Amino acid sequence: MANVIPPDASPTEKFEDLTWLFTCDSRNRGLIRQGFDEAALLWKAVKVSSGNILEVGRNFAGSTVLLAAAAANREVYSIDNRSHEDTACKNYLARPENKHRVHLLVTDSREPLPNLSFGLLFIDGDHSFEGVLADVLAHWMSLQPHGGNLALAAFHDALPNDNFKWRDADRRMNHFWTRVKNKFRKRQKPEVAPDYAPGVLRVCDELVRQGAAKKWRSASSMLVLQKLTDIPQHFDRTARENFQSQ
Repeated sequence: MANVIPPDASPTEKFEDLTWLFTCDSRNRGLIRQGFDEAALLWKAVKVSSGNILEVGRNFAGSTVLLAAAAANREVYSIDNRSHEDTACKNYLARPENKHRVHLLVTDSREPLPNLSFGLLFIDGDHSFEGVLADVLAHWMSLQPHGGNLALAAFHDALPNDNFKWRDADRRMNHFWTRVKNKFRKRQKPEVAPDYAPGVLRVCDELVRQGAAKKWRSASSMLVLQKLTDIPQHFDRTARENFQSQ
């Protein structure tokens, strides 16, 4: 598939703005578990924000390394319910310039971190609707603009994309056997593996619909929202009602 130069391209764009020059899909995810264009967008979000950074869900800590590298001299707090960091990533984060400002927390992401505010929130943990909703409810109040910059919230696996299109192109026989087996399964299995988590998108849509955020940028499955206001009263109840009605 040919990449097309965006119509708003300008000569002042930086490297992270030029991912349209590359083929970006799940084959170049590596330790970070993101496409190259998704990681570039996350890097850009760091650069246009300021203040502390909060990451929800770090897995191998590839994204934690990216956040730390992009945000020199800023505090990075990373929450996960287990310690599962890749050795190379853990060693990078233990360097003298990182170890006192990068905090690898093993705790419940659904509980807010008291007395802290953040200029960037990156959510890539529990991808279910209830999981993402709980993370947003826990941390949205702490997301605040710093130094006149934007307050941004990035969500991975939030949008339909072509990350796995290459993988499924030649799997016609796999699709056939999945259809056959589904006739005998109580729980149906999709013929094509999902490329995003609908629950993540539904929470993002609610944030926009209820006026708490607006879309800032997107790349493949990564969606970055700009915070406009704190969460409206009864946000969670309305979000659940809308989710159940669709």
